Amino acid sequence: MAWRRLTALPRMSLRALPAVSLGVNIVNVKRVACSSANKEDEKPADKQADYWISGVSQGCNKTLPCTFDLYGGVMVDPATVPAEQDAFRTILASSLDEWMKRGKQGVWLRLDISAAALVPIAISEFGFEYHHAERDYVMMTKWLPSNCPNTLPHNASHTIGVGALVTNSEGKILLAREKSGPAARSKVWKIPTGLVDAGEDLHEAALREVKEETGIDATFEYCGAFTMSHGGNLAHANKSNLFFVVKCKALTTEIQLCESEIADARWFSKEEWLTRMEKGSIWYELNQSALDAEAVVSMKSLPWGRSRPGVSRLFFCPVRRSAL
Repeated sequence: MAWRRLTALPRMSLRALPAVSLGVNIVNVKRVACSSANKEDEKPADKQADYWISGVSQGCNKTLPCTFDLYGGVMVDPATVPAEQDAFRTILASSLDEWMKRGKQGVWLRLDISAAALVPIAISEFGFEYHHAERDYVMMTKWLPSNCPNTLPHNASHTIGVGALVTNSEGKILLAREKSGPAARSKVWKIPTGLVDAGEDLHEAALREVKEETGIDATFEYCGAFTMSHGGNLAHANKSNLFFVVKCKALTTEIQLCESEIADARWFSKEEWLTRMEKGSIWYELNQSALDAEAVVSMKSLPWGRSRPGVSRLFFCPVRRSAL
């Protein structure tokens, strides 16, 4: 699952990879004196991870176990960070000194909730900065060189949203009314929508949202248009958003509401749906792109190539709807 998340982050620079576990598990490493046995050119066992990183270090009495990326970055193994504060200070100081001597650039330090007491030390005593946080950890970074600008990537800048235009065998369209949020305040009927989760493909997110909100099982057909907005919302302040509409075909028709989120959901004829849409608005055009457009976006899986055997990516390409 961790590798699946890794391949689902095209919007971030490769140097943001420390937020993803690469499976380098060195929990009970006995620290020894640094020697030629602890070399950076030790390769990871995972051949897919080998594409992203240049080597690993098991650590010693001077350095923390870590992974080295292809940009001169150091990714500290969070499982090996000492819980005792003085021990943390000592090993972090010597690690930074050693990595600077090796010409390393950015250091990525992940501290789990259990190590929260170490966060002020890393910031106030060693100059680390916040990069991002999840429910169970905070990621911090430190730029080592003093003679060149910090080129570490910022935190993820975009969220991805998806809406599913679902039709049944009669051509009716599935619409819902939400219980909370701007759409609820406006009392609009809308297609099921939601954010795409990390590690989730666009069509998977659309089908999940349909199932969660209405209980309807559906299958993906093709993608319509998309739009982009900036500024975010209260949860994602100052972020940008890409919103896609996809066309789905219902496999079941009995609606089962998600009572915590959805006030109502029904099947509407196309004529009924059109009376609820503001013609010329971006939402009208987005929905029309999935319903009646001559050209749509198809999806297929293609191999990465010889440099990464066994790896494939989804390829989205415009086609005539009649060709599907």
